[in-house]
Amino acid sequence: MTTARARIRRRQLATITLVACVITPFFNLLTSEASLRQAVQGLVDAVLISLTVGGYLLYVRDGWLRQWFRRRGFWTELVLSSTIVLTLFLVTRAAGQVLTTRMGRRFLASFTDAHLMVALPFFVVIAVTMTFILQMNRMLGINVLGYFAAGVYRRPKAEERVFLFIDLVGSTQLAERLGSARYFDLLRRFVDDLSEPVVEAGGEIYQYAGDEVVITWPLAAGVRAASCVTCFFAIRAAVTRHAGRYEREFGVVPRFRGGLHGGSVTGGELGDLRQQIVFVGDILNTAARLEEYAKRADLDLVVSGALLQRLALPAGVEATRCGELALRGKEAPVAAYGLTAGAKSATGGGHAVS
Repeated sequence: MTTARARIRRRQLATITLVACVITPFFNLLTSEASLRQAVQGLVDAVLISLTVGGYLLYVRDGWLRQWFRRRGFWTELVLSSTIVLTLFLVTRAAGQVLTTRMGRRFLASFTDAHLMVALPFFVVIAVTMTFILQMNRMLGINVLGYFAAGVYRRPKAEERVFLFIDLVGSTQLAERLGSARYFDLLRRFVDDLSEPVVEAGGEIYQYAGDEVVITWPLAAGVRAASCVTCFFAIRAAVTRHAGRYEREFGVVPRFRGGLHGGSVTGGELGDLRQQIVFVGDILNTAARLEEYAKRADLDLVVSGALLQRLALPAGVEATRCGELALRGKEAPVAAYGLTAGAKSATGGGHAVS
């Protein structure tokens, strides 16, 4: 089964290839001779180079070898990746010339032709721009770079959203036992493991706050197929699958609780020295308090009654009424339900309330 992250990488690679196929033929026509042969050569180069370089960046550096590269220092990673990318460019460009001319000698000749002197700086600019956009998209979060570019939140905007607050259980004791560095490694591993379920459920990481992770959806997306609930239990399943690795590396399998609520918030760009998209509203406070209650009551996930009314829970997930809760910072009590899932829960079906 294809994962959501794999589908995103395919879209990114297709976008890179499409942009290269539009730009490179024109570049060849402007910097070499204005002929059909040069346009075709540019198209072939664009396809081959974008697939190999883009494939390396997306599937190797940021995929299979991501953990290995993460352990390298910044400059080591920069020099190593730059060397690999440059080599891929030169070799693939040479292969493209052999393909179009059907002359094997063009492979070595391509490393000394005059056009390389303008093609190489052009490629460097494109590669740096592509890497910058990919890194910014990762740093800001999926879709967030697009929000900034499109000015979606330039002016404060009211909208309906779902927020899922997740917090590790016993984080203080874990930090004392493991030490801050080892605890951070555990936290990093946990966040890596939850990323795929979040993407699969169509959610976005809103923020990290210490050992707390906040995930959000537009309301319609969050309630569709109960994605916000499915996400929580998919994260639990992901951690369970890797329980042996956690035991080997840290001597413990992380446990976590969640609070879930949805409704109207106001979002907008905030900050000058460091700008980010921020959501404000009572919805976030309530979700955070429900997560705190889940930890106190030893419940997996606590959802507000108002949000539960909009959900058709996945089969195997049951809701148990917690009552009307007096939450810190809230004047009116909040109806809440604890959600639990069996060993094998699937999407679809209705919900049972006890």
